[in-house]
Amino acid sequence: MSEREPTESALPSFDGNLYADEKYMVRNPRQIRLLLQAMIDQRATIAVHPDGREQSYPSAVLELDEDTLLLDGSPMPQVNRSVGEASRLLCFAQVDKVMVRFRLEHPQVLVEDGRTAFRVGLPEEAYHLQRRELYRLETPVGDSPWCVFPDPQGGDPLRWRVVDISAGGLAVLLPPDLDLLRLQQRLGGCELLLPDSAPIPVTLVVCSQLMRKQANGVEQQRVGLRFEDLPRGADAAIQRYIFRVDRERKVRRNGGA
Repeated sequence: MSEREPTESALPSFDGNLYADEKYMVRNPRQIRLLLQAMIDQRATIAVHPDGREQSYPSAVLELDEDTLLLDGSPMPQVNRSVGEASRLLCFAQVDKVMVRFRLEHPQVLVEDGRTAFRVGLPEEAYHLQRRELYRLETPVGDSPWCVFPDPQGGDPLRWRVVDISAGGLAVLLPPDLDLLRLQQRLGGCELLLPDSAPIPVTLVVCSQLMRKQANGVEQQRVGLRFEDLPRGADAAIQRYIFRVDRERKVRRNGGA
């Protein structure tokens, strides 16, 4: 039961189906257990939203047995009360840098040596992009794409660096207190700026929001977005960029110029 600091992330209430694509649903109990065990092995942080509310706290899977798991509590008593009173918990995590979403029902409070945890039944299903058809590239800082977003509040357009990209979508890092985007929000009128390419008009849909602590200790909000209806030729331009950066990295690793 770790001493994680509580955070908040913007997320709409969960009522109904959050999952965008049925083909990525995992319902096999063995596969679900493997995902949960990977979260333990990778010490994955889980953003837990009691009853799907916007307020969340960072947690982790501590133990896994045949029918239940042990979820870490918060150092803040009021957060633990909120979790203990919730009928369900909406959870977001990453396994091998791939988003996993799942629900836990009826958490039971456990207190041991002044620490709080929650015993919960295993989820019946999880959303996991386990078949990673689209190669994702972590972009180099000095040669990365940028994305221009219309300001939802009507101000000047917002320009954020793209930290990873594939033919299916991209991710950007935002300040932790920037509360502009919502899960499943559709963003029209955006532009993808690839190095050495003309701006590409894109429509993006918000797929994930996670709080990440960088190596320097600074916390940032990582937002994953998928492309919707890419214009003709955009897929090829993205793949050319990915191929070039990947090739240059391989040359450097092999000691080339």
